[in-house]
Amino acid sequence: MTSMQSMTNRRLLLPMLAAAALMSGCARRGPVINGPLLSPYAEPATWAVAPLANESGVSIADGLTAADIIAQEVQKIHGIDALPVQRVLDGMRAMNIGSIDSPATARSLARLIGADGIIVGSITAFDPYRPPRLGLTLQLYTARSMALADDLIDNISRAPSDTALSGFEPHDAPASSASAILDAADNGVRLDVEQFARGRTQTNSALNWERYLVVMDLYTQYAADRLLRDLLREERMRGFQRLAAGNERPGP
Repeated sequence: MTSMQSMTNRRLLLPMLAAAALMSGCARRGPVINGPLLSPYAEPATWAVAPLANESGVSIADGLTAADIIAQEVQKIHGIDALPVQRVLDGMRAMNIGSIDSPATARSLARLIGADGIIVGSITAFDPYRPPRLGLTLQLYTARSMALADDLIDNISRAPSDTALSGFEPHDAPASSASAILDAADNGVRLDVEQFARGRTQTNSALNWERYLVVMDLYTQYAADRLLRDLLREERMRGFQRLAAGNERPGP
């Protein structure tokens, strides 16, 4: 096969892989509305969440509280455990750093505290008054290679189930990232919050699901869930892209 034929085949394969990734993601979640988050990895993983930087220009935005809430949502992902944020703070003290200022620092910290990956992020917008507005940017840095789950790989018959797909990325880039500014003044966001609140709030409450629009910590919980879904989708796509690139194994 010529190199031109190989390049053409890869171009044709990428859309197929992307469609398979999305279809398999939906298949794993099933028809349940507001279903649980599922790990894309073949084995259990542990993530940590670093305190978020406050880039919102609003002094009351608390990056430590946001990190705690995100870690609680990570804990709900089937197949991924979350370290307490205090463990991250202890690791930062041990490294004598006040913030994570580079990908290399993020990966070193993850290895020090025993995490397979660490989420580093920032608060980019913050308005706690109704309708609330919250902007978050999350970046996942991996500390070790993790294989994609077998049921995702099975969609591509040529892929061996033990191929390491979620490996080390270039040192100047996160493995995956997600960002959004979620403004509850937008009707689409309000509908999304209402769906998120199903099964999470008391129906006999005076505010019902709208309490997620009143209590900022609850709105942050919704935002964390939404961005984690995006982050997990990125991780699945990253695995399929490695397949499209020819099953390349990560370097040390």
